[in-house]
Amino acid sequence: MAFMKTLAALSAACLCAGAAHAVVVTVNHNVTLLPPSGYLEVDLDLDGQVDINIASNFYVSVWSGNTQFTTPYALVGEVLGPDNEWRQGNTWMDLHGYVPNFVQDGLLHLGVRRTSVGDFYGYMTFNYDAQARSVSLNAFTYENSGLPIVVSASAVPEPAAALLLGAGLAALAGMRRRRVD
Repeated sequence: MAFMKTLAALSAACLCAGAAHAVVVTVNHNVTLLPPSGYLEVDLDLDGQVDINIASNFYVSVWSGNTQFTTPYALVGEVLGPDNEWRQGNTWMDLHGYVPNFVQDGLLHLGVRRTSVGDFYGYMTFNYDAQARSVSLNAFTYENSGLPIVVSASAVPEPAAALLLGAGLAALAGMRRRRVD
């Protein structure tokens, strides 16, 4: 019984500590009027500083600051972290017509790291318009602990937090079952 109480307390404490330090953050942008040429300066994390420049014709650039991006686009389920090739500068992401190979459920995901809020791994989610062959910025998602992030079709809870919550609930269920007996 004491073991179950200790396990439940430890699980709850770890869950709270983990949630306070490692969170997947999604910043919704819904920018549908990206310029077809030139670019729009975008503050991905909404801290008042421009992080990246983008256009509806798949143009991406970073000329100042520390922000970096991946090429090519990332797929859902892909891990973005130190093993990816990160770059600055500018590029047209669809120079050779490969963008449709990366579209999943009408979305494209571009890996981004080192925005103005810190050295975090994340990705921009774009809505892809196949008929117009253009994109609009939907959201920016990042893992605020500096750990790698898995590209997801939607924001999901951190796996470790879900595991700890499950362990705590199992311990509480075990304690309740023992009381009944």
